[in-house]
Amino acid sequence: MPRVSFYTLGCKLNAYDTEWYQEQFAQAGYEVVPFGEAADVTVVNTCTITGQGDAQSRQALRKAARVSPGATVVATGCYAQTDPDALLALPEVDLVVGLEARVRLLDLINDTCSLGRSHVARGRAKDFQEMDIEAFGGRSRAFVKVQEGCDQFCSFCIIPFARGRSRSRPVQSAVAQVRRLVEAGYQEVVLTGVHLGDYASDGAALLDLLTAVEGVEGLARFRVSSIEAAFIPDALIDLFAQSKKFCRHLHVPLQSGDDRILSAMRRPYTSAQYRDLMRKLSDRIPGLGLGADVMVGFPGEDGEAFENTHRLIEEVPLVYLHVFPYSHRQGTPATKMPHQVDPRVKAARAARLRALGARKADAFRREAVGRTFEALFEGRRDPESGLLSGLTDTYIRVLAPGPDAAANRILPVRIERAEGDRTLGRIVGEMDASVSPPDSLELPVLQG
Repeated sequence: MPRVSFYTLGCKLNAYDTEWYQEQFAQAGYEVVPFGEAADVTVVNTCTITGQGDAQSRQALRKAARVSPGATVVATGCYAQTDPDALLALPEVDLVVGLEARVRLLDLINDTCSLGRSHVARGRAKDFQEMDIEAFGGRSRAFVKVQEGCDQFCSFCIIPFARGRSRSRPVQSAVAQVRRLVEAGYQEVVLTGVHLGDYASDGAALLDLLTAVEGVEGLARFRVSSIEAAFIPDALIDLFAQSKKFCRHLHVPLQSGDDRILSAMRRPYTSAQYRDLMRKLSDRIPGLGLGADVMVGFPGEDGEAFENTHRLIEEVPLVYLHVFPYSHRQGTPATKMPHQVDPRVKAARAARLRALGARKADAFRREAVGRTFEALFEGRRDPESGLLSGLTDTYIRVLAPGPDAAANRILPVRIERAEGDRTLGRIVGEMDASVSPPDSLELPVLQG
């Protein structure tokens, strides 16, 4: 049986694509082995959102060749789409597969093995490619990709060049996949896309899709992966607030809290509009876990602009941050802008925002102590503590004692303690004795 390994960099969409590849290879008779073990084929799903992503992608490709001399080494993903010739120039790489050709990955690898030469599969997808996954590596949550690409063309962003223009999956098709996943036993479905707010298919908008998903019988809850601030109308907020299945968690990218920088970035909102939206969401959906991406060191970001960003984040009810230093991306307008920021200044600003984000996350978890949440428990335990690991609807990762029978169940859990970056709880309520731990069971003291 031939062996194949995968390595994934970057976003949840890349992770989704890799899950699909793994399923396709397994069905074709391959044994999927961990990256770093000897394999006949290794696929690296690359990322190009930053220069660091490029570098890490190249490192992974070189490692794949070292671990398995003579294996077929394949690069796919966003870096493979935007700069395929650079990747094919690496002596370790046998095949570069762009995003349009990814659905033919297995056939292309077989062709490469038989032809014995390196080549690039080019092209740009114009239609939405349905890549349904039936099983997600034993996880309790399932993902459904409903949108791909972006028409926003922010001045710093390479995603439209990598993922193409915005295109969406028809509502009927997406809902049918949600039903199949529910029938397979999944409790939570996460709807993903590059730009979910731009969802549009046959006259249907995101509100129509979510309304249809809400109506799927047997679905316990659903989550949306990320949505832009300018694409959250009041009608969508109404659905979030009234839904019985929507997880109280939203990721709404900010990027900057300074209006001059937002304009230079080509972001379609002002700092005041973002502030008002965050407060409205928090007021309408009590307990909402709000997260954001934020960039530091964009060209022209002086000390005042950075302080405006820091101040805005302090003021709004965000509970976690993903902080990124600005990175030059070939072909984007920002690379030619004046007043580029010194890397040391970027690093210092990123450290300040990460510290602020950590304080906000800690405060959010501490506010949860003593309260009860619905948490979806996974089949895999926390490797350090041996406790069950669950995710609340508000996106708090909680560890709790309990038996394996709790896996893939949504159970009430009382938050007992927040220690460091971890949260401990106890399963409560009327349920099977096999699931509910005895009252005398002590929660462990976690180190680190």
